[in-house]
Order: sequence, then structure tokens, then C-alpha cells
Amino acid sequence: PSGGEEAFSYPVIRERVVTAADLLTVLWLIGIAAMAVWFLVTNLRFWQKLRRTRAPYAAENCRYPVYLVEAGLPSPCLFGLLRPAVYLTPAAVEAPETLRHVLAHETTHARHLDPLWSLLRCVCLVVYWFDPLVWIAAIVSRRDCELACDEGTLRRLGEAERLPYGQTLLRLLPVAR
Repeated sequence: PSGGEEAFSYPVIRERVVTAADLLTVLWLIGIAAMAVWFLVTNLRFWQKLRRTRAPYAAENCRYPVYLVEAGLPSPCLFGLLRPAVYLTPAAVEAPETLRHVLAHETTHARHLDPLWSLLRCVCLVVYWFDPLVWIAAIVSRRDCELACDEGTLRRLGEAERLPYGQTLLRLLPVAR
């Protein structure tokens, strides 16, 4: 260049080869996003359903809020991570002994920090959505959580309550129709 002309250069374009690892990473991230949305939507819908259909229930000696859900809840449960509450079915309040067993069971879930363990299971399933062994581990973990809760509840209730507690559990089992 002469006389004030500036040199013009074309930008160098570098080609990037997309590898199988790149494609698998994108697929993995899409799976994570899809699973996270699915878990979030499922839990938010359940929470909204509980909030719409619940009625406060006066339960003595329970440190958590207790609500009665007249229809649509297959079994009593503890729900909520930061402010857990106990949700009861009509069958759970039919008899004082049944209510006592259910409340003892659900408060044991809270003492064992089971809502936190449930969240951890969900995080593992979100990240490792592609691994069937993680799904099996989550199922087994949930089953172990229930068994540990039953054991802890029986420890609190005492040996004399073993048979009545077991009968309560059997009576409240959701039956597929």
C-alpha cells in the first residue's frame, strides 16, 4: 500500500470439526434440562394440587402443619423441603390409633431428613438420566428410606405397637383399581 492506503486482510476462518463427544455432550445437556424440567413441573403440580385441596387439620403433638386432603391423595405423605407439612387422607383420620401411627411415621420421615434425600435422588437422576443403574439405585434408595422410617417409627412407638402399626400400614396401602 502506498499513499495512505490501508492494507485490508480477510479474517481467517477456522473450521471446527464436530466430534462424537461434542454430540454426546449436547445430548447429555439436553437430557439434563428435560429431566430437570420434568421433576420441577411434576413437583410443582403436586404442590399446587395439595394447596388447592387441603384443609387444616388439628393434630395434637405434631410439630409440623397437618392438612387433610379429601380426594386424590393415594396415601398420607410428608411434602415440602423448607417447610414440610403432613398431608393426610380420610382413611388416616378414621381412628385415633391410625392417626397416631401415621403422624409418627411422617414425623420420622422429617427427622430422617427424607425430603432432602429425595431431592438428592432427583439431582442424581437429572445428572445421570441415561444410566439405568442410577434409576435402580434411586428406586432401592426410596424403598430403603421407607423401611428405615418404619423401623424408626417402631423404635419410637415401642415393641407393643409392632402389630397395630403393621395393621395400620396394611390398611392404608394404596390399592390399584
